[in-house]
Amino acid sequence: MTLLLSALSEAEEAPAFTTVTYQRVSTKEQASKGGRDDGFSIPAQREANSRKAEALGTRIVGEFVDAGESARSADRPDLKRMLDYIVSHQVTYCIVHEVDRLARNRLDDVEIHRDLLDAGVKLVSATENIDDTPSGMLLHGIMSSIAEFYSKNLAIEVTKGLTQKVTTGGTPMRAPLGYLNVRAKDEQGREYRTVEIDEERAPFIRWAFEQYATGEHSVVELLADATARGLTTIPTPQRPSGPVGRSTFFKILRNPYCIGLVPYKGANHPGSHEPLIDLATWQRVQSIIDTAKQARARKCVHDHYLKGSLFCGACRSRLQLDLSTNEQGIQYTYYSCSGRRTRKTKCTRRAIPVAIAD
Repeated sequence: MTLLLSALSEAEEAPAFTTVTYQRVSTKEQASKGGRDDGFSIPAQREANSRKAEALGTRIVGEFVDAGESARSADRPDLKRMLDYIVSHQVTYCIVHEVDRLARNRLDDVEIHRDLLDAGVKLVSATENIDDTPSGMLLHGIMSSIAEFYSKNLAIEVTKGLTQKVTTGGTPMRAPLGYLNVRAKDEQGREYRTVEIDEERAPFIRWAFEQYATGEHSVVELLADATARGLTTIPTPQRPSGPVGRSTFFKILRNPYCIGLVPYKGANHPGSHEPLIDLATWQRVQSIIDTAKQARARKCVHDHYLKGSLFCGACRSRLQLDLSTNEQGIQYTYYSCSGRRTRKTKCTRRAIPVAIAD
C-alpha cells in the first residue's frame, strides 16, 4: 500500500527536508488482524517513523507499506515503488523502524542501500543509531548480519520442529479435505494442535474413493456428483466455503494421508490421525488412476517445423499438431485449435491441413 501525501498550501511553511517511510510485516495474518511482527505492527512502525521524522524536522511526502511480505526477497511491490519514487522526486531521508524491515540478507541490504545513496537519500532507523559515520556504518552492517542470521536460523529451527512433529505422528501442514486442524487440551490443561475427522466432509471423501474404486467413473464425473451432493471446501477468514476444484479433488484421491500416512519431504510417515479408507481401496484407486494415465499418454510425438508457433486467429489459442487416419488407412497431419479441442473456448474453427499451414 502506497500513500503519497498531498503538498502543503502556500500559507503553510514546508520543512526544508522531505522524507519517505517504509513499513513491513511478514504475514497476511499480521497485516489483516493488526498482528505484531517482532513486537511491532504496521501502526506502531508508522508512529515511530513519524516521531523520527518530526525529530529530524522533515516532512513525510510518501508512506510505503508491504503488508504480508517477507524480507527474504527484495521483490516487494511497495519497496519497488519507493525506490522508483525517490529517483524521480526530491527526497532527503528514508525512515524505517529497523533495518530488517528493508532486508533480512546482506546482499539485498547492500543493493537497497546503494539505490538510496545513488538517489541522494539517507537511510534512517527510528530505533537504531545508524548514520554515515564509521561507527554508524559498522552498526548498520552488524544489524544487517544479525537480521540475516535470525532469518536463516529461524528457518532451520522451524524445519527441525516440523521434522520432529512428523516423526511423532503429527501433521506439519494443513490437513486435506476430510480432516480438520483443531486445538485441544491435555489433562494438565495445556493446549496442543491435532487433526480430527471432519464429520461433514469425510463421508463425501469415503464415497468418492469407493465409487472410483469400481472403475466405472471418471474423476470429473465423481467431482460433479460429489458437488451436487454437497461437498464444499472449508471456509477461512479470507475465503468462504465453495465448490472443490478439479485439481484439488484429484490430489485428494492421490493423497496417502487418507490411509494414515503423512507425506513430508518426498517420503510417507506413519501418522497418528485416523484413516478415512482402507488400504485395499486406496491401492485399487491408485491402480485405476495409473492405468488411465497410461491410456491418455500419447504413443508418439509428431514433429513439424511450425509446431508451437501457430495460434488460432479466432480465439488466440495455440494450434496443436495431430495425426489422423481415414477409412482407407491413409494418414494425414493437420493443425487443430486447442481451445476448441479442450472446450476452453467457444471457437468453431475447423482443422487446418499442414499443407495449408505451410
